[in-house]
Amino acid sequence: MAIDLAQTTGPAPADAPSSDFAEAMSALATGVVMVTNWLDGRPWGMTVSAFASVSADPPTILVSLGSETTSARSIEERGSFGVSILGRHHRAAARHGAARGASKFLERFTDSRGHGLSPSVGGALAHLDCDVIEVVKVADHTIFVGRVRDVRVAAGGEPLVYFRRAYRTLGRLTNPLTRRRIPCPSS
Repeated sequence: MAIDLAQTTGPAPADAPSSDFAEAMSALATGVVMVTNWLDGRPWGMTVSAFASVSADPPTILVSLGSETTSARSIEERGSFGVSILGRHHRAAARHGAARGASKFLERFTDSRGHGLSPSVGGALAHLDCDVIEVVKVADHTIFVGRVRDVRVAAGGEPLVYFRRAYRTLGRLTNPLTRRRIPCPSS
């Protein structure tokens, strides 16, 4: 049910303190991705955890980036971007792409074969090439909705996860017979 705040009476409720919100969000384990693009002809990437699948048909995803970042400005200008889904062996790349205020050129982390519309992190679990189909500005962030134009998936690997402000990995499956596909309840 949608609530129309314009029709509510009384003062608007106060926002939760930012520090409390940040602490609560750190309790959500998320996969780690590198949003990539070309900047001055060189591969550039920013580590994010604000990434989600929007639709399988047509294949559509979204990423949220700080509006004032070089990555956000570059994607807005180019109209396209890539997303490399990082594996447990990508901690150094993830830290590089997450360093505040630092250059995020990715030559040492990218796939040297250079196929695809956007740079991909070498050995990524998967890489998506996307065209921007919608841009939404919310507070100090920009949400880019991307139509997935190309997908490359690795044969295996374990994901890199971000939880309580640290990179982590999943425990190994103890019984491979229990490995089956379980549909997402929202799909």
